[in-house]
Amino acid sequence: MKNLRNKLIGLIQAVNRYPLTMLFLLAIATVNVNMINNETEDYLKYLFTFIIGALLSVIGQQVYERFFIKVIERAVLMFGSVLLTAGYYFVIQSAPTFSIEISTKTSISIFALMVAFIWIPAIKSKVTFNESFMSAFKAFFLTVLFSSVLAAGLNLIIIAIDQLLFSLDFKTNAHVLNIVFSLFAPIFFLSYTPPYPGKKDRNRPTNELGGEWEKVEKAITCPKTLGILVSFIIIPLTAVYTIILLAYTILNIRGDFWTNNLLEPMLVSYAVTVILVYILSSHLEDKFAILFRKIFPKILIPIVLFQTVASILKISDIGITYGRYYAIMFGIFALIAGIVFSFLPVKRNGLIASVIIVLSAISIIPPVDAFTVAKVSQVNLLKRTLVENDMFQNGKVVPNPDISIDDKKTITRTASYLNNLNYLAEIDWLPEKLFNVDNFNKTFGFEETYNQPSDRTEGKFAHIDWERSPAVDIKNYDQMIHLYFQGSQTDLKIPLEIDNKTYTLKNDSRNLIFMDEQNKELFRFDMKKAIDQIFENHPGTNSGKNMLTTEELMVTQENDKVKMTILATSVDNYGSQYNADIFVFLKIK
Repeated sequence: MKNLRNKLIGLIQAVNRYPLTMLFLLAIATVNVNMINNETEDYLKYLFTFIIGALLSVIGQQVYERFFIKVIERAVLMFGSVLLTAGYYFVIQSAPTFSIEISTKTSISIFALMVAFIWIPAIKSKVTFNESFMSAFKAFFLTVLFSSVLAAGLNLIIIAIDQLLFSLDFKTNAHVLNIVFSLFAPIFFLSYTPPYPGKKDRNRPTNELGGEWEKVEKAITCPKTLGILVSFIIIPLTAVYTIILLAYTILNIRGDFWTNNLLEPMLVSYAVTVILVYILSSHLEDKFAILFRKIFPKILIPIVLFQTVASILKISDIGITYGRYYAIMFGIFALIAGIVFSFLPVKRNGLIASVIIVLSAISIIPPVDAFTVAKVSQVNLLKRTLVENDMFQNGKVVPNPDISIDDKKTITRTASYLNNLNYLAEIDWLPEKLFNVDNFNKTFGFEETYNQPSDRTEGKFAHIDWERSPAVDIKNYDQMIHLYFQGSQTDLKIPLEIDNKTYTLKNDSRNLIFMDEQNKELFRFDMKKAIDQIFENHPGTNSGKNMLTTEELMVTQENDKVKMTILATSVDNYGSQYNADIFVFLKIK
């Protein structure tokens, strides 16, 4: 009972300690409630904005406790957190959808803020970065354990009530999990964050800090079980992995070794493992841990150099992508980490946190961010390939089917990359809908050419033959909509008015979604299933030459509220990518 009472007091203290964070967490929970009820992605921008705000407010409180005393200073830091959060929202609000670029930059920002959360207690402090990391590491896994047990228990209670007493809405469990993971878990984690020594404690001896310093020591001390796990299991396994990696490198170091796709992920995973194990073992004094700290950071340096060189060599062939950019950035970070671990004392390990934060900021701030650099690189590579094949003249692309397979692959790969990130609209010498129907062939003079098997490169096509069936009966439908469905895009939103009621037709990567005035989903038309059905019923369309009638290109799906039929005037499929120029016929039952 005493332990339970202390834990409840800790939760209450965490709420009082982080009031602005609590407001952001409540906002996150509220957004999740709307997303659960409406099943729409419209709230994603708000969700990630509030997550960023929660992290900024936590860091603001950490900074206040460490370096300030006055209440007005705390208020300024809170205001700064709100201001930065608002700035993030206005940056992403201008984008039509929550794109790959925005989601990646947001993820990097969240990661950098988490690193800052761990690093701040170690700045000019008797607490080292490794000790602060240990505190966060323990708090994280305790939070996962408690939250998972609580979620499982509540789920069983909901099932029991639903099965034995009375029926519950199927979304009840989602709402309960929202409370557990949006509110309880973050507060529980913060309750394990001790009050690290700050400016107010600068002139106080350790013995006067009393219970506060005891909490810090308890938080930063490595548990005996974790120490055994690291020293006698993780470190030996890492040593074996190192031997295998070095043997592979020595036996295969030749020309194609440097561009081998297997090399880069192996080296990156090894570097991540060594850095994490080094931090966790930094205060262990057994022979395994001491030997690991002396040897492995020095092995890390040449390994990371291999990884970075391999990543750079690939640029000449495929240009810079945002993934390659981050691989090189990680190589730079891991190289610096290896040097810090090898030649500087443990108390200076906080340098790697500052390096992470600086590199993360560089990678998300234009014009040197990952996506801007990658876009420029891919456009230049595409343009250079076209020029080398006399396909770019007077600012226009000239089709040329008689170029090498490698150049066709390069053109396809770069154009596909630019299309997937929605950059084609910014290139005036390429059509915005380059991958619609046969636009790619018309533009470059050949079909898309990939490294995948032939069924992917050849693709599947179907086109309507209006001459054989020029009329379509639509008397049993309320409305007709013409649109182009592209599986890689999710920015479709068409307002409709039927019988003086307002509806919306939108899409995700696989479905057309019909919603009412309250954004409640009424019907979901499975486009992938419909397109697969067309090709399964008419396998001859794989050649792209057969023209089908309207009846052969019509697919109907319905439920008790809505009937929806599509008529595809043209449809194509490349692997998992589905595109179709369609008429949609709607009937409200």
